[in-house]
Order: sequence, then structure tokens, then C-alpha cells
Amino acid sequence: MTTGWLDAIRALASAHVAAVRKRWAALGGPSTVHDVIDEIVNTGPSSEWPEPLVVAARVARSALAADRRWHRLTQALGVPRLELEWLALVAACSLNPRLNRVLGYLDDTVAPAPPTPSLGARFWNWPLGYQPGPASALVRWQLALPAAESGLAWHSSSPWIADLDVAAFLAGYVDWQQLRNGISIPDVESLECLCPELLAEICEAVSAVTAMGCEVELVGRPGSGRRTLLTQVATALGRRPALLATSGDVRALRAARLIDAVPIWIDDGEAPIGVDMAPGGLTMVAREAPAANAPNGIVRLGWTMPRTLRPQRQQLWSDRSITPAPRLVQEWELTPADITAGAAASSAGPALAMRVIRDRLRAGTLASMTVLDCPYEWADLIVPVHVSEQLRQLRDQVLLTHEVLDGWEFRRLVPTAAGVTALFAGPSGTGKTMAAQVLARSLELELFRIDLAEVVNKYIGETEKRLAAVFAECERSNVMVLFDEADALFGQRTRVQDAHDRYANIEIDYLLQRLDSFRGVAILATNRKSDLDSAFLRRLRTVIDFVAPARLERLRLWQQSLLERTSGGEQITDSLDYEWLASNLELTGAEIKAAALSAAFEARAAGRVITTGHVLAASRRELSKRGASVRLDNVPEPRVAVIR
Repeated sequence: MTTGWLDAIRALASAHVAAVRKRWAALGGPSTVHDVIDEIVNTGPSSEWPEPLVVAARVARSALAADRRWHRLTQALGVPRLELEWLALVAACSLNPRLNRVLGYLDDTVAPAPPTPSLGARFWNWPLGYQPGPASALVRWQLALPAAESGLAWHSSSPWIADLDVAAFLAGYVDWQQLRNGISIPDVESLECLCPELLAEICEAVSAVTAMGCEVELVGRPGSGRRTLLTQVATALGRRPALLATSGDVRALRAARLIDAVPIWIDDGEAPIGVDMAPGGLTMVAREAPAANAPNGIVRLGWTMPRTLRPQRQQLWSDRSITPAPRLVQEWELTPADITAGAAASSAGPALAMRVIRDRLRAGTLASMTVLDCPYEWADLIVPVHVSEQLRQLRDQVLLTHEVLDGWEFRRLVPTAAGVTALFAGPSGTGKTMAAQVLARSLELELFRIDLAEVVNKYIGETEKRLAAVFAECERSNVMVLFDEADALFGQRTRVQDAHDRYANIEIDYLLQRLDSFRGVAILATNRKSDLDSAFLRRLRTVIDFVAPARLERLRLWQQSLLERTSGGEQITDSLDYEWLASNLELTGAEIKAAALSAAFEARAAGRVITTGHVLAASRRELSKRGASVRLDNVPEPRVAVIR
């Protein structure tokens, strides 16, 4: 540790003690309270110092000027000489608390006395009336602060304390900046550059404004590599980068200055960002959205972090894992942080790696989004052939989006359409939701349904805010989103007759614009296609019309819903005439499943297997729900069997 300046401060204190003893020794006996009062009354505040004190003070000031850490503190933080002397005394007392007893001795008390401005004035022989105040560099950089309450904080008798990190720095402690500052020095050599062109552009722009203070703002998603790129910029400029936590505020910025590093902040909007306002100062900030206003006196240069492209994602994965990159790593717009987390778990298998990535993406899911299980596969979905073909074509569009738009350069035709939006239209119970579940499972995407009750709000502008949050969350989480009853949101615009019509049209206009730029997969389901705005329909990639099942589809649905035996071999149905059921009961897929379930409960309660009678009774109940009835002729004779 560097202690030369501490020895000089201690020597100056010793000279003060010797001067006090010499004064009282000249009286020829022990001093009394009367002698003390007489000296206070008869001695002016600017009395001449004895030569030993003058020499000791000169040596102490020379020691401070010669110490490289004190020199760095003076240059980096702009601390003037008198404040430097005061900080030296306060820091010395922090590092060697026994000096407080010496100060008490000099103040004619028997108890230890903390450093106060009045004692500092006597210790250094400051000009009359001077003491550090709230506008001093010591306070601005929080090098030392009064320990008294606010009412007496700036009184000459108020004790001061030095910041522990500053005292550690001045004492020569090697890792002083890691004590409380929230500052870390990244390993720049191990970081690959994903954006070399942007790196060169930022360096060129910053070099052109070095004469004034500059803030470099890089906007992007968390984990998108903002800090890494800013670190590489600082290194390319020949500067040392320092990553700062926002909780560190001025202390972290102070630490960066003392080690001659460029501060790199992550602006989370909750804590103030310390901007280096000095001429030639450089501050770098990573934000999720551009800041509204720039601090006065500096230039703000802003850039947006580009998306991580497919080759970059593949390279990131291969650099971090020996296992092949899963398909989703190549298809999803993952951030470098997501890929790094998944690669770290890849040794336990691709399933665990993808679970880690999904958990990261789902963090903070909105209350208006409800996750739907996806237990169905293509074989479970019974729809007309043309509907099945359209669904598979839709799946191919999602899987081949990047290959067609980027690889074959068709993005020039749809520069704003980055995602896939489809409409599932048709009567209730025809398989729209189930089709979305099958599609999500085949794409290995999680399916979220939007709760319209949580989104739609009567207050003007609130619905748009909530929809914006939903779209942003879906894009960030790489999920498929299902807007059920889409006609409630995407209805036709009306003639403006009052304020309600005007703002309802604004909501629809916002939705149309947001769908154009949506980068995810959105499925909109509706029972009333005719109620949708025509401009909205033109913006959809695919429109699939679901219809009520025909006889062949109903036959497969009955056979699938009412199996003869369980997987364990137990008989649960009588010999049902599926052909008759399909020909005579015009039910939708959802109604057939509901009838089968109701018949199963009724048969189980009676202790019997499921018979035609149970199925017919359940079917009548389903038909009555929509006000329909059916006249059944030539009903097959049921054969009743008792469950034993």
C-alpha cells in the first residue's frame, strides 16, 4: 500500500502536538483553563505558524502532490487544493481512527474528536472563512460528506466522513472499485464482434466529436449484445471499458473516472445515469427505447442494435456448444443472451436447452395472455381436406419465412411484413382453436390466447396501450398468439357520428398498422367474418374458412370420440352404428366431443357401457343448446350390457 502521504499527515499532526506542548511549556507550569481562555482572547485567528509547523505542512502538501493516486484523483475529478487537503485529513482519520484522539488533544478535549471544518482550518492554516460546502467537488463526487443531520450539516463543527471506496483507493487497495460501486471490467478479448460495420460507424462518429462531451446511446432488447458492442467500441477507441450498475450512480461514474475507463450504463429507467459532462468526456448507455432529452452541454449519438441474423445465431451456438444447433435457434429471433443460456444447458440434451430458452422468453408474461396446452397432433385434427392443406401451407410459410424473404430476397415485396398473420373463420365448434393448437405444436411454439376482457378498455387510448404491450410481448417471447373472437377488435370502421365512433376507428387503424409490422405468428379466430373490416382482411397472409363437418368427417369424429375399448382392454361402448350417427346427427366436432363425454358420464353413473340411447340423449341436449331438434327414424336397436 502507498502510505507516504499518510506518514506526512501523521507528521503534520505530530508537529501540531509539539507546538501545543511548546506553548504551554513556556508558561513554566501546567496550563489552566484561564491560560486557555487568555490564549484564545489574545491570539488572533491569523497568527503566524511556528517554523516546524510550516515545514511539516509543506512536506505534507508535497507528499500529496507526489502521490500518483492523489494526482489521479485531482486530474480526474477536478478537486482543488484546499478540498484536497481537507479530504486528506478526513481520509487519514478513516484509515487510522487513532488520529481522532490527536484531534481531540488539539481541541483541548480528553475524548477523540472527529475531523470538522474548524479543526481542518487549524490543521492546514486555511484562509479565514473558508470551509468546504455543498457545491464543492468533494460533495459533488461524494468523496467525503458531513455526518451531521441536515440542519447542521454545513456547520463548521459538523464532523465529516470519507467514502470508504475513496479511502481504499487512496490507501492503495488493489480491488477498491469492486467494494460497493457495482463496476466490472469485461474481458474484451473473449467477445466476438457480431456487428463490425456498426462498430466502425460508431467509432468514426465518436472520434469526430472528441472535443466536447459525448453520450453514445445504443437501443435494443435486453440480451441483444448492447453492452458487448459498446465494450468493443471503447476498446477500439483505445479506452478501457467499465460496465456500471445503475444502482451505483455517481460513485460508479467516479470509479470509472479514477481508473480512466469509459462508463457503460444499462438504463433501466429506475436509477439516474451518471453522464460524464467534462470536455472530451465519453459516456455509453444501453437503453430499450431512445431517451427523450439529452443532457445540456453534450452531444448524444444514437444507434439501434440490429437483429441477430440466422448465420450469426448459428455461429454463436457453435462457439458455445459442441452439439448441433436446434432448429428453433436458427428460426427464432433469439438474442445472444438467449443463445448463450441455451448453449450452456445443451450438454444435458436439446430438450433442456430449449426449455431454458423458453423460460427466458416467457419471463414477465402479461396478465392478458393465457397459455394454452397443445396436446393435439395432425392426426387428431379432423377437418375437410382443403382446410388441412391450407393449414399445412400456413405451417410451411412460417418455417420458410427467412429462406424466402431473406434467402430469395422477396422481402423487397413486403418490407414491413415480418411475421405471419392468418384468419380462421367459421361457425363455432368447427376446430379453429384446435387447429391453432396443432399448428403451434408442429412449429414447436407455445400458444397464448389473448383475453379481450383484459385488453379492451373504455378509456380513450388505453386499449391501444394494452395491445401494444401484447404485440411487444409476443414478439419478444417467440410465441404464437391467438386472438379469439377477433371481430370484437377488428370490426368494420363506421361513419363518425360522435366521439365514440372516432376513437373506435382509431383503435382499428392502430391494429391495422401494428399487424403490418408484427414479427410473430398471429392467429385470429372469428365466427363472423362478414363483420371484419375489409382493409384488415387484405393485410392477412392466409384466410382459412372452417366449415361444419360433412358425413365423412363426422364419421371419423364419432369413431375417434367413442372408442370401443380403453388402452387397458376394458370394453366401454356397445356396438355403436357410427355410420348411422354420422348420417343422421349433423353436429359439429365440438358438439360430437361434448355428446360423447356426456354419454360416458351417464353410462358410468348407471353402471353400464355406453349405448346408442346414451349417445342419442346426449346429442339431443347438444342440439337443444342452439335451438335445433331432430326427428330420428330407424334408430338402431340398442344392445345393453351391464358393467361388471
